[in-house]
Amino acid sequence: MLFDRTLHPDEANQAFTTGRLLETGTYTYQPQDHHGPTLYYAAAAMQRAAGRGDTASLDETILRCTPLVFAVLAIVLGAAALKRLSGRILPGILLTALLGTAPMFAFFATDFIQEMLLVCFLTMMFWAGTGFLNPGRKWKTGTWALMFGTATGLAFATKETCLLSFAAATVAALPLVAGHGAMNKLRTRLHIRDAVFAAGGFVIISLILYSDFGRDFGGVYNAFVAAPLSYLHRGVGDASTSTGANWHVHPWWWYGSLLFGGGSVYSLSAIALAALAAACSLPRGAGRAARFVFFYAIALFAIHSAIPYKTPWCMLPVVSALALSAALGLPGLKNRNRLIFPFAAFLALVTLDLQINAFIKMNRDPDATDIPYNYAAASPDAKELAAIVDSAIENSGDGNALAAVALPSVDTWPLPWYNRKNGTHTGYWNAFEDLKRLAADGIKPVTVVVPMEEGHLVQPLFPHLKNTKRLYMRPRIPERNVRGVRVRVFWQDAPRKRADQEIML
Repeated sequence: MLFDRTLHPDEANQAFTTGRLLETGTYTYQPQDHHGPTLYYAAAAMQRAAGRGDTASLDETILRCTPLVFAVLAIVLGAAALKRLSGRILPGILLTALLGTAPMFAFFATDFIQEMLLVCFLTMMFWAGTGFLNPGRKWKTGTWALMFGTATGLAFATKETCLLSFAAATVAALPLVAGHGAMNKLRTRLHIRDAVFAAGGFVIISLILYSDFGRDFGGVYNAFVAAPLSYLHRGVGDASTSTGANWHVHPWWWYGSLLFGGGSVYSLSAIALAALAAACSLPRGAGRAARFVFFYAIALFAIHSAIPYKTPWCMLPVVSALALSAALGLPGLKNRNRLIFPFAAFLALVTLDLQINAFIKMNRDPDATDIPYNYAAASPDAKELAAIVDSAIENSGDGNALAAVALPSVDTWPLPWYNRKNGTHTGYWNAFEDLKRLAADGIKPVTVVVPMEEGHLVQPLFPHLKNTKRLYMRPRIPERNVRGVRVRVFWQDAPRKRADQEIML
């Protein structure tokens, strides 16, 4: 199952940030290392509800349930918006089927990163926007404007890349509101009061969350000034603002090859979903909203493709938009475009079949390296490595036992997560030279972890470490030209019990 896969290094880092929030009660926004605070606040609340109060007691399944809750909420909000636009429940059912089985959506719904919350809040913006343009008796336009501003603030307080989604939505809306009818409807709906409500919702939510509920207004400065500059540098491939950012620098066509290349069941399902969205959105009979969401997905895909910094999870808003567009457009084609409707209906069945097969395959082996979303992931060996380190510490019988890990910081994760219960006995260094200082000081660690190429240097330095094993911290993937990250772990034999300590039966 997806819940059982090895924790991604980014997930492990996010988990430690959540643990610090639980232990200290505060969060300081640092755009160089982390994103907005919504994920941490939500995860901390769920952990507290489960009786967890510190990093050592954090539950991995509960952590991964946090984005899953927002994934479900995104589907519910999307279905509600489609019901308002079409007056029928069928588009919502189609959305649930298409998005619920989309491999990328399912994979990252259980990934403890910000993207699923971002998708949820972007969908909330769409839901509030449809409510503003089609208000009912209960909620007036001012209420919908406030909800729209609140959703925008939540998206902004989740991840800085929301600005790209805002830009794509603006580009997609321009050709659709250019007509006189659309502009006149917008003018009749939009009032100064509504603009004030929307801006107020955005500002209030942003200030509250980025200031840590009024405790640190430096976070507000970072969010509005420092973060855009930091992500501008990162976006164009400058690794100086983020350790390891140059790993994620890819050519403009990389997203296309990720989603639509390779001929695997994952790429075929993405191709089918994109084709279905196009078939449902481009014909003359398609509704204005379906075309807007489709054009938004295309614009966002183009914007992300133009930016050198690329990761698979950045495509989640694109995938969710394609599903929204297909679900909204397909039922409307039945009476408006009888020529293309049978083709689109058949394409919908093909899409669902491919996505379900990919979903099943992905759940059978969630750590498989052929899953394109397993990007920069940790090897399952990380769990074995953590077990060796924990065992060496616990079997030493020494209350001051030390496990020494000398790896580049980007290669260390997720070991600190799996080793968190013995974290006070584990020291992390970035270079082998630091281990030489330990030996010079007469310190004998019970276990040592070093890069593979430095393994031959350990036993001359620490001859008491008799046992050794070679493991991967990050998997080797030849088909993607990924060499992997190999480490070598050394540990000492467990001390033998004296006769008077043995239990006589």
